[in-house]
Formats: sequence, C-alpha cells, structure tokens
Amino acid sequence: MGENFAFLLPVVLTLFGLVFLVVGRFGNRAALFWGAGYLCATFGFLVPLAETVLPIPLVALSADAAFLSAFFLYSHALATHFEAPRRVALRAGVAAVAYACAGAAVLLGQSLRVELFVNDIACGLLLTIAVVSVRRRAGSWMDRALLCAVMFVVLEVNVRTVVFFVMTRGVAMGEFIGSTYAYVMQITATIGALVMALAALASVALRIVERHRKAAEEDPLTGLLNRRGFEQLVSRNGSARGGEAAIIVGDIDWFKSINDRFGHAAGDAAIREVAAVLGALSWPGLAVARFGGEEFIAYLPNCRLQDAHTLANTVRIAISERDLGGIGIDRSITASFGVAVTAAGDHTIHDAISRADRLLYLAKSSGRNRVVSSPADIPAQSGPKFFVV
Repeated sequence: MGENFAFLLPVVLTLFGLVFLVVGRFGNRAALFWGAGYLCATFGFLVPLAETVLPIPLVALSADAAFLSAFFLYSHALATHFEAPRRVALRAGVAAVAYACAGAAVLLGQSLRVELFVNDIACGLLLTIAVVSVRRRAGSWMDRALLCAVMFVVLEVNVRTVVFFVMTRGVAMGEFIGSTYAYVMQITATIGALVMALAALASVALRIVERHRKAAEEDPLTGLLNRRGFEQLVSRNGSARGGEAAIIVGDIDWFKSINDRFGHAAGDAAIREVAAVLGALSWPGLAVARFGGEEFIAYLPNCRLQDAHTLANTVRIAISERDLGGIGIDRSITASFGVAVTAAGDHTIHDAISRADRLLYLAKSSGRNRVVSSPADIPAQSGPKFFVV
C-alpha cells in the first residue's frame, strides 16, 4: 500500500500541474504559479525514491528545496490570484533560513527528525503569510472555499509535523521511505493536494470566465458597459425590479469637428471624459453604457421623468464646464440628451430607448447642449417648444 501511494501521489500532482499550466495559457498568471508549484512538489516526492543510487544528504536537500519551492509558488499563486501584496522578500527569507537550518540538520546533525520539522513548518508558514495577505479579499464563495482549502493544508502540514517531531526520536536519515511518517505524509498530502488543487482550479476558472464575460460586455475605451452588456444587465435586473424606469440617451455635440480639429486621440479622450461624468452619477441600480461612437445611454430603475431630467441636466452642465486642456482640447465641449421613462404598454426597454432617441434628435435639431424630455405640439413657425433646462 505504501509503495502504491509513493507512485500515486506524484502522478496526481503532475496531472494537476499540467492542467494548471494549460489553464494559465488563457492569460491567468496565478494558474502558472499553481502549476509550477505542483510540478515542484512532484519532484519533491520522487526524489526520495533515488536513495539507492544517490547520496542520502543530496536526496534530502533536493527534496527540501523542491518542497520549499512548491510552497513558495503556492503562496505566490494565492497572492497573485487575489491581487494582494506578494511579500516576496519575506517569503524568500523564510525559505532561505529554513533551507539553511534543514541543511545543517542533514549535513551536521544527521537528523531526519529536525530536518523534516524545520522544512515542513516553513512550508506551512509560507502559505500562512499568503493567507494573512489575502484574507479580506475573498469576495466570492469560491474564493472563500479556496482560502479554506489552503488553511486545511496549513493545518495538515503543521499538525502532522508536530506530531512526528514529538513522537519520533531515532529515525535515521536513510529510513524515510519506509517510515510511518512517509506513509502518513503521502496519504494526507494526497488529500490536501486534491482539496487545494480542485478549489484553486475552480476559483481560477471562474476568474477566467468572469474576465471574458467582462471583456464581452465592457467598452474597452471607457470601461462602461457596451451595448451587449447594457442589454444583458437591464434584462437581468429590470424584470426583477419592475416599476417605472428612466432612460437617458446622450450624444456629444459636433463630435466630428473635435476629431477633425484636435485629432482622433483627443476625440477618444473626450469620450472618456464624458464617460467619467456619466459614470459618476449616483442612483441605485444605475447602468451606464457607451452604445458606440459618441453616444451614451443610462438606465435608472425606479426613477421618475423629472428626476431623470434633473440628473441629465446636471451631467450636461458638468460636461460643458469640464476643463479639457489636459487632453489637448482648448475649448469646452457640450452634449445633448433625450430622456424618457418606461410605460405600461412597452414590450421591452427598447420602446423607452426609442422614445429617448427621438427626444435626443429633437434636442439636436433645436440647438444642441440641452436636455429634452417632453416635446409639445406648437405651430411650426414658432419653432419647437420643449421641456428644456
């Protein structure tokens, strides 16, 4: 049974290492560190099998280096995954001191007991440092599950090591492979490796899916939602909330002249400035999107027409007063807005968007730099009358 575990564990670790490296090719750096860590652990468990052909001190020190490297990489993967402080110098210092002490135990003291105690406690400490750094960054339930799995590994390593150190006295350096400690280590390490790897894989996979979803639903220039993201969000949230909602459709005035006079880079910067103003709006459940070019749209659930009109006018004034000298535009820019609310007879939110679009067109045709939310029937020669601030 012990021999079976001796070969099973490296196979399991290798498979997880390779899977993580494949996942890392999708742009997740944490997966690369997980994969490298599991491959280092594989080497650490295989090295003792070479005791019959290599000097025992070399085997012991090689295994120590492999395990310290593995846990250093695990901790680095954890910090990278949660975008937490890496504390590389601290972790490297712990690994270096532990390796030096383990080396002294092997070369000078010939003590397997001390060597394993120092090395394994240091491995647990490396993960503990990472857990302390990321403990408040676990937002999703899967991230919390990953932290629990890592803490399980820390607990397993520390308890096993302390029990072995207290209960064992005279195990010689060359007796590791056949020892009870090696057998217990293989069993518990297999469980810990499985639990931590599965949790890490699931958490990494969810991050990759979320990143691709965000890329598909986010406008790369402004960071706002794009058309697809806007429709997805409104579809998800609109049906859940119900009630009246407001739509604000805005468009930068004379945008082509901005591009022609100041260049497309300045035009892109102007779009980002307007997006920043819209994104700063405060309303529960607000969704703001760039629908393409210089056109923007905002969805405000449970919002009356008058409130939406006031918010749109606040945005209009803020845009016209924004200093754009820093982006190479030496004059102010303006924007026009159409505002509408959902109605009982609407089939979809697009009915309200269409009404807001028509009102935006009226704002443009009546002089620009204004908010229109209610056109009125008046004689043509008098010019259009709008609800304008």
